[in-house]
Amino acid sequence: MFSTNYSHMENYRKREDLVYQSTVRLPEVRISDNGPYECHVGIYDRATREKVVLASGNIFLNVMAPPTSIEVVAADTPAPFSRYQAQNFTLVCIVSGGKPAPMPTTENIPETVVSREFPRWVHSAEPTYFLRHSRTPSSDGTVEVRALLTWTLNPQIDNEALFSCEVKHPALSMPMQAEVTLVAPKGPKIVMTPSRARVGDTVRILVHGFQNEVFPEPMFTWTRVGSRLLDGSAEFDGKELVLERVPAELNGSMYRCTAQNPLGSTDTHTRLIVFENPNIPRGTEDSNGSIGPTGARLTLVLALTVILELT
Repeated sequence: MFSTNYSHMENYRKREDLVYQSTVRLPEVRISDNGPYECHVGIYDRATREKVVLASGNIFLNVMAPPTSIEVVAADTPAPFSRYQAQNFTLVCIVSGGKPAPMPTTENIPETVVSREFPRWVHSAEPTYFLRHSRTPSSDGTVEVRALLTWTLNPQIDNEALFSCEVKHPALSMPMQAEVTLVAPKGPKIVMTPSRARVGDTVRILVHGFQNEVFPEPMFTWTRVGSRLLDGSAEFDGKELVLERVPAELNGSMYRCTAQNPLGSTDTHTRLIVFENPNIPRGTEDSNGSIGPTGARLTLVLALTVILELT
């Protein structure tokens, strides 16, 4: 960026002390404007058409930018619930877009709930929290800062405990804040499609939310009560269980979904009702729901009949 001002001292008949000002205006300062700026003062000789620099000065413009986002997430999730063994748990506060680097701080706000369902460990003292920071420079000149809070999790105390992360920055008029509440899953809501399954249909059983707000994100495990799943496996990990081409023998089968996070675990059951399919004669499907030899012969006869009629 260049800004040049000229003066004409020869137009003055008497010598005076003159003060001249040259201004460079940045109407909308951006992070890319950060850096050194120089001012050069010189004399332009019309006779020789040469410019002589008499003096120069410089200044460094330090551009600050407030953080653009703040969030609190759980590290190493989804993770199972450990019923008999203590486990470490880490919350991560992520602050992005700040320059210079912001300094987040975390705070535990007790809401102590002792549940009779989890009489596991008894701590005679408050848990010890370990806090550490990491910084990652970005290409635009800002810095992403992460504050990691680690402690030994106690579901008796930490379930429904509120944790907040606050960040202060010289470019902010007031601190930014984000908070999370650690909550064990309760009452998964199961949705099955189609609602009226017939022999040969593909059935999807999905966990569609909970009765409460759950944090951190739970993990899901599906099992069939008293038997293996349709594909022969003992269990399936995922939010949605898909049963391809269900056979009639699955009518009345019970499925269990276990949802768990480090704060706790819960089970819910759903029963599969399989209705007859008029398009598939009874006894023609195998254990995998595929059409057997009889059904194949029937399809072949129908196809031949249509071809003969068309010709």
